[in-house]
Amino acid sequence: MTEQSSAKIYLAKERGVNETNVMRSCKTFNSGNYFNEHKAAFGNLCLLNDDTLGAGEAIKMYIEEDGYIVFLPVAGGIVYNDSTGYKAAIIAGEAQIKLTSPGTVIEIENPYDKPVNYLQIRFKPVATSSADYSEITEFNINNCKNRLIPLTSPNTGLPFTLSIAKLEGRADIVYQPDDKYGGIYAYVIEGAFEVQYRLLHERDGLALWNIGSNVEAEALSNDAILLIAEVGL
Repeated sequence: MTEQSSAKIYLAKERGVNETNVMRSCKTFNSGNYFNEHKAAFGNLCLLNDDTLGAGEAIKMYIEEDGYIVFLPVAGGIVYNDSTGYKAAIIAGEAQIKLTSPGTVIEIENPYDKPVNYLQIRFKPVATSSADYSEITEFNINNCKNRLIPLTSPNTGLPFTLSIAKLEGRADIVYQPDDKYGGIYAYVIEGAFEVQYRLLHERDGLALWNIGSNVEAEALSNDAILLIAEVGL
């Protein structure tokens, strides 16, 4: 008999949307002026925004609490600049993870002459204090098809892990969680998947807990891309 974990699906069409003449932000969880009683944070995963920033535009955001922020460009790239003096260019095929403190002001700029799309993901610390952390990870999903690529380094003390995979149609992967009774969040960047026996389409998400086993994912379309986060509950 197949073991079934506890699960909740977050459909792309049910995300909150904030749109201006500069950017469009699709929000999986409550943030800013978007609130839905069914879209509370999943463990220490508190934000997953799918953002599109217009050509040559820039936005600023004010950080209100400690947290790890991940910027993962999907199409194009961005320039990250914050009030601590840190600046970096991040392009598709890279992910930046950085611990930010309350009061920090972040500016995200699109240096291109066409819109760019990126994911902004935030995790709350699980300790009362967290060491400063900043890392840009490079990865090539086209050269490493049909296998998981870790985006977080081992033994860093981060309260989460991130992995990404690009699969050919009907290819499958198995994710082995560090804590089989913790939390897993799977997010479809492109294509369609069956994850732990649940059907997910592009930009859908799936939260899993009380897993008790490995997590299985099968691509239902060619060149499908899946992001997996293991989170603290």
